[in-house]
Amino acid sequence: KYLEQSLQISQEIGDKSGKGTTLNNISQIYGAQGDYETALKYLEQSLQISQEIGDKSGEGTTLNNLATTSYARGDYETALKYLEQSLQISQEIGDKSGEGTTLNNIAGIYRARGDYETALKYLEQSLQISQEIGDKSGEAYTLFNLAMTYLDPTVNQAEKGMDYLMQVAVINKTLQNAEIVNSLKNAFKQLGIK
Repeated sequence: KYLEQSLQISQEIGDKSGKGTTLNNISQIYGAQGDYETALKYLEQSLQISQEIGDKSGEGTTLNNLATTSYARGDYETALKYLEQSLQISQEIGDKSGEGTTLNNIAGIYRARGDYETALKYLEQSLQISQEIGDKSGEAYTLFNLAMTYLDPTVNQAEKGMDYLMQVAVINKTLQNAEIVNSLKNAFKQLGIK
């Protein structure tokens, strides 16, 4: 309701950037509800606006959201295509945080496909960027993804995986991020650790 009002106001005052952001936000609601088709329609409209007005940052964000939605549908090829475009934009405009996030997302696709070696390469790049720019939250998420990749039975490097999980726990003592806490709890539960 409020997002629809925001969209209407953005249209009335000619705020294309605001309209693109609102379309992006609306898409996230549909995506959370599992209505990926509608989410993609809103994201495509948002992408078109970002490209029209030359908002590279907004374009990169929207491409990442398109990738996430495509991934949720099981369409890894399309998700990877969007992420590669987003990565190029992040590098082009010097958005290190966006670059780190995108590298992490690309790694997730390779991991889902069972290509752990490539996933680890992207995660290492993401980790390096997060550490360079002091993004502790990004670092924690990347370390967690590294841990889960190393703990995968196919990779079977449990010691390395556990080391990364402990690093996440240490970082999160200062962050106090509930999402990270839940992820750690689930990981430790799966491993039989209380």
